[in-house]
Amino acid sequence: MVRICLISFLMVFSTMVEAEILYQDPTGKTLNQAFKKYSEEEIKDISGSREKEYLLGLLYLSGDNGFDVRQSCAKAKALLSSAWHKNVVDAGYSLGVMSYNGDCVKKDVDRSRKLIEKTAEEGFVLSQRMLGRAFWDEEWKNLVPKDMDKAIYWLGKAGDGGDTQSAGNLAYIYKVGDGVPVDDVKSFCWARKSAFSKYEPDGGVGFTSLAEYYENGIGTQVDLVKAYMYYDLYGSMGVRDKQRLAKKMTQKQIDEAIRQSQEWQKEHNVKVGGGFIRRAN
Repeated sequence: MVRICLISFLMVFSTMVEAEILYQDPTGKTLNQAFKKYSEEEIKDISGSREKEYLLGLLYLSGDNGFDVRQSCAKAKALLSSAWHKNVVDAGYSLGVMSYNGDCVKKDVDRSRKLIEKTAEEGFVLSQRMLGRAFWDEEWKNLVPKDMDKAIYWLGKAGDGGDTQSAGNLAYIYKVGDGVPVDDVKSFCWARKSAFSKYEPDGGVGFTSLAEYYENGIGTQVDLVKAYMYYDLYGSMGVRDKQRLAKKMTQKQIDEAIRQSQEWQKEHNVKVGGGFIRRAN
């Protein structure tokens, strides 16, 4: 009896160990880079490589001239299913989206839900985001019933995992009180995570949102220097906000904000085109 239990445990443990997320980056940048490392001949030689099964399955899903791959639903389904059965978590997500949309397979919301729930539980950020937005009822309609507690749980998982969009969604939910009590502190914390996620560390659109929190003291103390700095880091899109904010600041404050912005750019090896900088009179 003990031996049977041990064998069962080892089988389960082995399956858990074999499950693998190939490309966790929710921005898709890492996935795009993966295609660049293979030639047409290399990517079509899938022997012994579940990674290339997954990649080639994606190519067959929509077709790709660069790799001379014509769209083939049958091949896409077969390759992605094979990769999924070999515990490539990314492939399970792809099949879940295909089942939801009816892309290359029969539309099957129940199957989609099972695949997305399974891959979300295995830690795949895109599945966690999809499930969170579905429970929020903002996207993926009818995948699951609306449930804000579950929406916050899964968006939180994705946000903690580095997904800018999910963190930004939570910042909004707590800021306006969408299905939950307004909580400015939680909103600010998620806004910061959105602006400084590990997959998009340069902030981008998250900087202008974060600037508003500092300018208006939402969940944090009013800090016009930081607000101006983040508007500056938003580049030319932040010029008008800087011009408006400058009227409430001293020259010393503006100079300090610019200094901090330039220091941040140097540290992160980026150059932001901030355009004209309005200075206080």
